[in-house]
Amino acid sequence: MDRLASNQLFAHYEWLHHQPEPGFSEEKTKDYVKRILHKVNLEKISEGKLGLIYQYRGREEQDKYYDLAFRSELDAVEINESAQVYYHGCGHDAHTSIQLELATYVAQNKPKLNILFIFQASEEKYGGAKEVCKFLKESNISISKMYALHVTSDLYSNYVSINKGDVLAAGLTCRLKLLLKDSGHVSHQGESAARLFAKLVLLSEKMNEPDVHCTITNFSSNGSHNVSSTELSFNITFRAKTSEKCKIKQQIFLDQLNVEYQNEVVMNYPVLHNDVALYDWVYQKLSQSEVIKVVETPFIFSCDDFSVYGKELNVATCYFFIGAYNKGHAIHTQKFITPKATLLRGWYVMILLVEKETERING
Repeated sequence: MDRLASNQLFAHYEWLHHQPEPGFSEEKTKDYVKRILHKVNLEKISEGKLGLIYQYRGREEQDKYYDLAFRSELDAVEINESAQVYYHGCGHDAHTSIQLELATYVAQNKPKLNILFIFQASEEKYGGAKEVCKFLKESNISISKMYALHVTSDLYSNYVSINKGDVLAAGLTCRLKLLLKDSGHVSHQGESAARLFAKLVLLSEKMNEPDVHCTITNFSSNGSHNVSSTELSFNITFRAKTSEKCKIKQQIFLDQLNVEYQNEVVMNYPVLHNDVALYDWVYQKLSQSEVIKVVETPFIFSCDDFSVYGKELNVATCYFFIGAYNKGHAIHTQKFITPKATLLRGWYVMILLVEKETERING
């Protein structure tokens, strides 16, 4: 690969990695993307809450039709919600770096394709993909194929992991605030916040099944060392093979509370489905490469709002993983850093998809 382009790819990652921003507030990140793509004269067709969308038009076709679309995410992981600490521990900095250099490659090499580059806001918190879909539908934009990649710390950087059909779980996360009886001094006996919370944790664990995962996180309460708590707040997340299963489990949990509560939906993603025909085509093309190894992705109880595009738009979607093993540090931790080899492999795979699609359409 071109050494200058490789260095640019690494420079993108270095800058983005040190500028983590929360969802729907990625202003510095958007400014950086705009500076890079302005240099290669790509046309911006949307900017706002959704993030940024750029287009490249390389062939005569109906005005709002695109052969390919690529999506990356602009936001960072919220490591500590109460302190508002953010970190690029999920690889979004890597995904955006790869897509920036892919867009640069396309602008310079001018394939006979029409391509959208979607730099989406707020994947970690609910809403980013829905904002993009709203714009695309209101603009009557039609897309034939749509791709997204994600780094994984479970594989070495020479591996690509992909599968057909349902590949990631549906996800439903709620922020619950329980309003408890004010019992005043801690010496008064009764249903304390701690006792109630222990019961709810046990209940959530009993709800786990082979095809349903239930987890409580980010819990807090008020009160002090000698004043009983009157509020108990926590997140509860359901992951399942269908959205309906998540809703059923959520309602079962809520029915067991027996206290007044407030319920806010923080995240609600459908199952991520890879189009079978597109998967077959991608698997065949990637398997012919001598620089990557392709393996089958098992169904994973993670979720990603890339699933929204397949559900909301009439588009074939394909989502796959690039190995990013780095000293055993898992994603969503503050020690995770994407290896340079992963950046190069991801960039290579995306370029390969553009080149193979160009050959398929133009012969």
